[in-house]
Amino acid sequence: MLPLLLAVALGAAALPAAHAAGARDRDRNGAEPLAEAQHRAWRAIGRVNVAGFDTGGFCTGTLIAPDRVLTAAHCLYALRGGTKAQPGQVHFLAGWYKGTYAAHRTASAILSNPGFHPGKKPDSRSLRADVAILVLEAPITDIPPLPVATPDLVGPRVTVIGYRRDRLNALTRVADCRVVVQSPGMAALGCPVVQGTSGAPVLQREGSRWSVVGVVSASVSGAGEIHSVAARPSATFLAGR
Repeated sequence: MLPLLLAVALGAAALPAAHAAGARDRDRNGAEPLAEAQHRAWRAIGRVNVAGFDTGGFCTGTLIAPDRVLTAAHCLYALRGGTKAQPGQVHFLAGWYKGTYAAHRTASAILSNPGFHPGKKPDSRSLRADVAILVLEAPITDIPPLPVATPDLVGPRVTVIGYRRDRLNALTRVADCRVVVQSPGMAALGCPVVQGTSGAPVLQREGSRWSVVGVVSASVSGAGEIHSVAARPSATFLAGR
């Protein structure tokens, strides 16, 4: 089991790159901003905006099928009072970059993991269930989705790409994030995350193929090795059962 007797804060809120950022572009946590040319390779990743097209809370989501977006379940509770957003209030902006996007769709349905219970103090059970799928009003057919993989174990290193509160309009990547410990449905990571990165894909590469193996669920405060937690959706949940 993961050592989750820590202060956990929920945040609500790579394919071949055309241009590689240099080490000097990375912050001390290894996060590097992606340049405009790099965004095209990652157009399947976008902003999930709650309550408005470009207002309200936001998280990160990933197109995993032409009409399906994977994100964190807690992202859907960004409305005042912690009320769950209705499908028509949730927008997915694929490839969002400084006010432009590759595609925009509104959700027509929200499929949350039934094990997720908002408002309770985060524990291993709720973090493991912190995944949701947005069913889009119409498929996105001109952007290749990123496939989801459900291996027994992930790592030992993964990549996290998402939108951050301090960099709202472009993707940031952590390309060498260590998997510290893992249990079924969850992985504890050694890389810090910033609010807005919730729902961001945790990516693993095998050969030239990238797969989503989890979504960012929480940041962890403290001086230990664990700085963030990823939920790993099960094949049963992804199949809608």
